[in-house]
Amino acid sequence: MPITIVETVGAANANSFVSEAEMTAYCDARLNATIWTDAAAQLPALVEATRELSLLLYVGSRTDSTQALSWPRVYAPDPDAPWIEQIGDALLAYFADDEVPQRVKDATCELALQFLLAGTTDLASADPNQGVVRKKVDVLETEWASPQSRASGLSRFPRVLALVGPMLETTGGGLTLERV
Repeated sequence: MPITIVETVGAANANSFVSEAEMTAYCDARLNATIWTDAAAQLPALVEATRELSLLLYVGSRTDSTQALSWPRVYAPDPDAPWIEQIGDALLAYFADDEVPQRVKDATCELALQFLLAGTTDLASADPNQGVVRKKVDVLETEWASPQSRASGLSRFPRVLALVGPMLETTGGGLTLERV
């Protein structure tokens, strides 16, 4: 059964943060993104990317308890806002509670593109070769990097993390951001 993209903000049946047209426009403006127009799995890649990003722990709260995705949100500070609102002692600027931020849309497009570039490799699963430093085929010898130096999950995609990182909760969720 073919997938239908539902990008209606706040909808109970939404399955993507971006439309197919928004994804195409993103890829048109990005180098080395022609796989989007060549791939048969375009729509599943959008849905999977949205699913992965929607699992993250963002600041603020969902706007509606019936919405399928993690955005839109209320009380989610906007790191790019040109203005700041003073609330008590805090100076904050919030995303509108009826839209998906451009950062989330761009991260969705980028992650969907990475899923397509991976081909048949399931990027949502753990990489079995992650951390291999050296592999010797004759007499089979494998040297692994220390677990602390291995990239896992979305940390394998620095561009995606750069987009959504400023909007994530700073504690919990098992996501560790490191500067290299």
